Parts: sequence; structure tokens; C-alpha cells
Amino acid sequence: MTSITQDLRFALRSLLKRPTFTLIAILSLGLGIGANTAIFSVINSVLLRPLPYTNPDEIVDLYETSPNVSLGSVSPANFRDWRDQNSVFSNMSAYVSTDVNLQGVSNPERLMAVYASDNIFNLLGTRAMLGRGFMPGEDRDDAPHVAVISASLWQRRFGADPTVIGKTVTLSGDPYTIVGVMPTSFRFPANVDRDLWLPLQLPPDQAAVRGSHFLAAIGRLKPGISRATADAQLHQIASRLAGRYPEQQKGRSTLSVPLRQDLTGSVRPALLALLGAAGLVLLIACANVANLLLARATDRRKEVAIRIALGAGRARLIRQFLTESIVLSLLGGVVGLLLAYMGAGAMLALAGSSVPLGADSGFDFRVFLFLLVAAVGAGVVFGIVPALQSTRVDLQSNLKDGGGNGSAGRSTQHFRSGLVIGETALALVLLVGAGLLMSAFIKLRNTDTGMITHNVLTLHTSVPRQYDAVVATHFYQAVMNRVQTIPGVRAVGVISLLPLQDSYSNGNVKIVGRPPDKPGNEPFAEYRAVSAGYFPALGIPIVSGQNLSEQSGVASEHGVLVNHAFATRYFPNVAAVGQRLQVSDTGSVPIVGVVGDVRESSLDRLPSPTVYLSFLQQQRNDMVFVIGTTVPPTGITGAVRAAVHA
Repeated sequence: MTSITQDLRFALRSLLKRPTFTLIAILSLGLGIGANTAIFSVINSVLLRPLPYTNPDEIVDLYETSPNVSLGSVSPANFRDWRDQNSVFSNMSAYVSTDVNLQGVSNPERLMAVYASDNIFNLLGTRAMLGRGFMPGEDRDDAPHVAVISASLWQRRFGADPTVIGKTVTLSGDPYTIVGVMPTSFRFPANVDRDLWLPLQLPPDQAAVRGSHFLAAIGRLKPGISRATADAQLHQIASRLAGRYPEQQKGRSTLSVPLRQDLTGSVRPALLALLGAAGLVLLIACANVANLLLARATDRRKEVAIRIALGAGRARLIRQFLTESIVLSLLGGVVGLLLAYMGAGAMLALAGSSVPLGADSGFDFRVFLFLLVAAVGAGVVFGIVPALQSTRVDLQSNLKDGGGNGSAGRSTQHFRSGLVIGETALALVLLVGAGLLMSAFIKLRNTDTGMITHNVLTLHTSVPRQYDAVVATHFYQAVMNRVQTIPGVRAVGVISLLPLQDSYSNGNVKIVGRPPDKPGNEPFAEYRAVSAGYFPALGIPIVSGQNLSEQSGVASEHGVLVNHAFATRYFPNVAAVGQRLQVSDTGSVPIVGVVGDVRESSLDRLPSPTVYLSFLQQQRNDMVFVIGTTVPPTGITGAVRAAVHA
């Protein structure tokens, strides 16, 4: 211990004697170690931290598949058959995310809710912090309404009142009794924050629906059951259903995906690539510092020769030099820790919702251990060769005044040249990678979305379920009429789902007058309910035909619009305008116009065939206002809210 203490004291004195060298080395290492630690902290949060559920490796997401959809939602009847006929899952739950309005309070609030089967908390293995979860039978359509709320909602709206259990709240017109408060760490679905969880109480007619797919499903495998075994049994069930219900099930099957993979599969390659790039940056920093140490070693040859002459062994000197390198690297690690803390927060802020699991930049023991290993490892990497070179001295020549060490100097010079070449090569790799990334970013940035996004305000609204869809439609019309009169508004419309929101509403389409296609090969399209003002609000052109008419109150008289992708795919040789479609339960309706393509799902996917139905024809309680302005949108937000409240 005395020897180590001496090494540390000597190392600190040596570094303090050369403050310029020390500062440059610490900053170089701090940048490299900080970049690696920042990225690792995000990887730790997203890929390494255990999910907040019991035995999360047993949990899988369940999907329906078809020729048109690789990972699709599940119909209520199919979910019921999966749950009742399988022997490989200990629990299986269905859920759907939506929003509800908290009413009966001075400041109504739109809350994000999950309607789920009554066994959802048992499946996840998570207990309530206060009260309880759902009880068996509470997802029957005749069961009393109960609610389990999040810790954040409990604190925000109920002041963390410990007596909140048993209180009644009004959600979208219906009274619900609060029976539980979940822990702060609980998230389900795991990729976003939700305010509350409600039993999925489907009426018998809706629970028997097989052709409408809107549920998400999740299952917990029994101990010892592999995912391949579970998939095989689900495929058998799907095959039986296809034989029994060919019209709805022909060509459909199932697929299970591990929960962690489902959540992080899209970001894992990017995070690992970033960590690899940061590793190259640290290697360049190590090469820089090694070069500085080798240059410094030239000035220390006489010192080393004297210490050897006084009896110091080479191993002792190597340890001394490595101690200096590791101390230098640890000081760089302190700087890196500060940079990593700021950098990780900035990365997460830039990434936004694209990083799943509610990732944060909180540093736990894994991150500090990584930083320590990176710092010590870097100290050894950049210090070992200078330490070996520095202790190879010719005593006779170096003890003479003005003496040199020709052979050792040439060897050091060759090695320094090699380091420069290596740094240049690594830097070139990083520059090429950065260039390719920038090229892809510019290409993505310049992708034509098919719409105007500058000076556009969007407003998500949901009319409580106590009002039927007809009343909701009148509400949306009234608000649009008021908003249109606000100075600075050039156009206003509504749509059921905004583009690029990672939400889907799709299904098969029948073209009237054509022979029916084989099951599984029917025309397929995205559905959107819109008003006529939506298209000018986003600058989406009418390619042919005309816009939707909103004058007639007779549903069958409303036409539909299709996008250019739909028209070219399904009407390649004839005009689409004038053709008739049967979409969902609309009956036969004419195509009155073709509109420009919009990137509905993502910027890197071509526009999907899309059918736009009049919101008067497909009435809904939840819509999104889209308001095109001639002024900064934030300037009219208050006036728009006032129009809604009015």
C-alpha cells in the first residue's frame, strides 16, 4: 500500500508540473469517455434494465397476420378463441388504448387510458401501490365500473390523497370507482405513460365480432414452454378458425414477439451503432494521449536513467508510468461523467417518443461501472506502450550531458507515426459514417410528405361517450365554424388519425362491380374519416374529381376520396372517379375525387392506399382538428380553446 501511495503522489506531482499537457489530455479523454458513457446510459435504460414486470422474459406480444399485414391487431372473437383453446399460456389478456375525459371537476382533462382484461395485472405480476388491481369478472359488460389510476395522476389531480380509494370520478360521462393506485415505476403499455386502466367491458355483440381487428393482445408463457411451441399451437388454432370462418379468417395466422424485442427492436441497431462510433472516438482520444506521452517520454529519458542507476527495476517504473496514465484517465472520466450527464439528457430530448420504455438518463451502478472500466481500460490502452518505450533507455548515453538514445528514439518515432496513421484511419471511418448518416438524414428531411406542416395547429379532442356520434358530429361542425372566423385561420378541418402518428385504421375494401377476390387477396387500404377542410388545411391537392360534399345529411349520398396510390393500384387502366366502393359498413359509395399521396405511416415507407370517408358518414366521438394558419399557430391557441369551450 505504501508503494501504491507513493506512485499516486508521484503521478499527481508529475501531472501538476505540466498543466498544459494534463489539461489537453484530460479534455481529450473526457470527450471520448463522456460520449461512450452517455450512449451506454441510454442503452442501459432501454436495453439492459429489466422491465417493471415479474419474469418479463415469459411475456410476449401476440399479433394476427395476413397477406397484407405482418403484425396486425386482434379481433375480439379470435382473442377469445386463442385464450380458451391454448394450453401454453398461463395468462392471456387483451387491451386497447384510448382517451377519456375527466369530468365533474373545475378543470376537465383529457386522460390517456387503457381498457384491459381483468387479469392484466396478474399477468404482469404487478401489485397496486394503494388498493388493488382488477378482480375476476370485472371485465364483464354488466360489472360495476372501476378504475386503477397511475401514481402521476394520483399526485397531480388528487394531491396524493391516501383516502382516494373508493372515490368516484366521472370519465366520459360514466361514473367509475377508484380501486387502486399503481406504483410510480409501472408503465403499461411499456412504451408510453398512461393515466389510468379500466376493465375492457365489451358487450356480447362486440365480443363476438371476428372481422373487426382493434385489440392488442399479450400473453405469459407457462414455465418451460418455448415461444416456438406457443407459436405452433396458435397456428393450429388459427388454422381451425380459417376453416370454420373462411370469409373472415382465410389467409390469417398468428405471431408472437418477445415483449422486450417488440419494444426495442427498432432502436437497438441504432444504439449499438452509436456505441461503436463512440468507441472509435475513444480510441482516437487514446491514440492522441499516447502520442503526447511518447513525446513527453523524450524529455524524461534522463530522469528514467537516473532512477534505474539508483536501483529502480523496470517493472517498478512501468507500474509508475501506468499509474500516471490511469490517474490521468480517471480525471478524464470525471470530466466525461459531467459531459455524459448532459449528453444523455440531450440525446433523449432529441429522440423524444422514438426511444421506448420511458427511458431516462438516470445513472445507476451499471453506468458508473461502465465509466470506471472505460476510464481504467483507456488508461492502460494509451499508457502501456509509452510506459514500455520510456523504460527502454541506454544508461551510458542518457546519463551523459546531452546524451541521446538513438535506437529507442527511432523506435518511438516509428510507433508515433503508426499512431498518427491509425488515428487518421479511424477518423476517416467516422467521417465516412457521419457523411452517410448526414446524407440519409438530408434525404429523409427532404422527403416529400405530401402535406404542408408549416403554420399548422393540431388539436386532439374527444367528446364524452354519454353523447352519441351524431351530437359529436354537430360539435365538430360548430367548432370548425367558430375557428374559421378567427383572424389568421386560412382553413380548418378534422380527421380521425393524423399522418405520421404511428396509428393505423385499415381493412379490406370491396370494389363494386368486380368479381370478389380470393379471401386474403382483397383490396386493402387505410381508412380515415375527414372533413372537406382537412385537405386545404394541409395543402393536399385534389388530383381529379372534387372534394367531399358536406351539404347533404343523407349518409348514402356522401362519396369518398381515395389517394393517388389507391387509384393507381386498383384502377390502373380506368379513371377512379365514378367507381363505387364498399368500405366497412358504409354500403356502396362513389369515388368523387382523387387526392395527393401523404406519408401516413412513416417517412421511409411509400404512401399506402388510403380511403377518406366523410366524417358525416363515419361519425366518431374522437377527432383531431387540423388548422392551417397565416400566422404562427401558437398565437391562436387560446382562441381555438375558447371556441371548443364555447
